[in-house]
Amino acid sequence: MVRSAQASLDYYTKQFGPYPHRQLRFVTHASYAFGHHAAPMNITAEEGFFLLNPKADERGFDLVTAVVAHEVAHQWWGNQLKQAYVEGAGLITESLAWYSALGVLEHKYGPEHLQALLRFLREENKTPRTRAAKPLLQADDFYQNYRKGPFALYALSQYIGWDRVNGALRKLLAQHRPGTRPFATSLDLYRELQAATPDSLHPLLHDLFEANTFWELETESATTQQLKGGTWQVTLNLQASKLVVDSAGTETKLPMKDWVEIGVFAPAAAGKEVGKQLYLQKHLIRSGQQTLLLMVPERPAQVGLDPRQLLIDGKLQDKYKAVQSKN
Repeated sequence: MVRSAQASLDYYTKQFGPYPHRQLRFVTHASYAFGHHAAPMNITAEEGFFLLNPKADERGFDLVTAVVAHEVAHQWWGNQLKQAYVEGAGLITESLAWYSALGVLEHKYGPEHLQALLRFLREENKTPRTRAAKPLLQADDFYQNYRKGPFALYALSQYIGWDRVNGALRKLLAQHRPGTRPFATSLDLYRELQAATPDSLHPLLHDLFEANTFWELETESATTQQLKGGTWQVTLNLQASKLVVDSAGTETKLPMKDWVEIGVFAPAAAGKEVGKQLYLQKHLIRSGQQTLLLMVPERPAQVGLDPRQLLIDGKLQDKYKAVQSKN
C-alpha cells in the first residue's frame, strides 16, 4: 500500500500537477468488507482490505496496488476537480480515477500487468445485461462510471497517446480550480478531449462518448504460408459491423470505417493465453467481409482482431483465432 501510494503520488504529480497537502493518510475501520472512501488527505478503508495478501492473489496483477492507486487518484478527481451533480458526474470522479490508476499500473509494472488488470475489470462484461443505455456522457450507473468510462479513456489513449489524454485532463483541472464555480461536468471533459484528439479520430471519440456504440468483429479464418526468404504471410478473412443502441434498446446499424488493431502472435508458452507479439498495427476496417494480407518474421500461431479489446464488442466473443498453415 505504501509503495503504491508513493508511485501514485509521483505519477499523478508529474501528469496532473502537485498534490495539495502535506500528508496522505489511510485509516482503517472495522468491517470484513473492502470498501474505500477518499476525502481530501484521508482515505478510509474497511478492515478486510488491509487483510488481503497480494502474494496469494491469482488474478495475475496486484489488486492492492491498483485499488490504492485508484483511491489516491481521487485526490485530483473528485477532491481538487469537483464534479457537478448532474448526469455524467461519475466520469469526473470514478472514471478519471480508474483511468489514472491504469497509468500507474503500466508505469510501475508494464503493459502485460496492465492487461491483466483490464481483463479483470472486463469480467463484468460477461454478465448478461441489456445493451440499452444512455451515452457515456450521461453516465449514471456503476458499470458506466467504474468500467465503461475507464475503458473508453484508455482506448482513446491507445489511439492518440497517453500524453494527449493526460494533457487534456491537466487543462480541465486548470480551468476548474478547487473552491471555484462552476463545477466540472462530463461536457467540460469532452470538450478538452475533443481539442486533444486529431480530426481524423473525432468519429471514434463520438462513438466512445456521445453514442452507445458496439462493434461486432470476427476473424472468420486465418491461414499462413512461409515465403522465400523466411518471412510468413498471413491471410485474414474478417467480418465487421457497427451499431448503436439507444436507451430503449433500439438497435441501428451504422456504416463502419474505423481503425482497428490487428495482432499476430507466436505459439504460446505453457500457461499463457498468447505467445510473443509478432505484429500489432491498426488497419482501416469497413463494414462487411474483407481480406487482409500481413507479413510477420516468424511462424504465427494466433491472430487477434482488436486483441486488447479497445472497442466494445457486442458479441463478447474470443478475440483470438488459431492460424492454419498452408505449408
